Amino acid sequence: MDTVCIAVVGAGVIGLSTAACISQLVPGCTVTVISDRFTPDTTSNVAAGMLIPHTCADTPVPTQKRWFRETFEHLSEIAKSAEAADAGVHPVSGWQIFRSVPAEEVPFWADVVLGFRKMTEAELKRFPQYVFGQAFTTLKCETSAYLPWLERRPACLQNPWATPIHPPWRVQRTGSCFIPDV
Repeated sequence: MDTVCIAVVGAGVIGLSTAACISQLVPGCTVTVISDRFTPDTTSNVAAGMLIPHTCADTPVPTQKRWFRETFEHLSEIAKSAEAADAGVHPVSGWQIFRSVPAEEVPFWADVVLGFRKMTEAELKRFPQYVFGQAFTTLKCETSAYLPWLERRPACLQNPWATPIHPPWRVQRTGSCFIPDV
């Protein structure tokens, strides 16, 4: 059987995560990441990913919750591992505060994060301009560390990452990695 050649467009956190996932799920494939910029020059490199989902109107909530749970569990495993510091993944606790009470006081992801609860009146008094808040522990992914860590993953090292592709393109599948405006 011929090796399946797969191209992933985008070398930010979504592109590299997708490439790493494909590398692990498709045995013997060759994954090539195509991008005009790679770490440390991607938009992802200057973002710190706080794992807090926002509802996407066009995607059913059960699907969003499954995605969030899978991502949270995956990153939790990294955060608990010896590689947590190198990967830049760690738990972070805090508050999410609102100027008006949200339509859903308990969001769909409340049972996925750790220790979700409504803020107490005493806590809210620290922020007089806000009327409602939630406290919880989630995960933070420092992408300036996470992207290089992804590139060094054993599954990724078997494949030619960032190999320039010149015509004729020799790929059977191309995945475009982007987040639509929400």
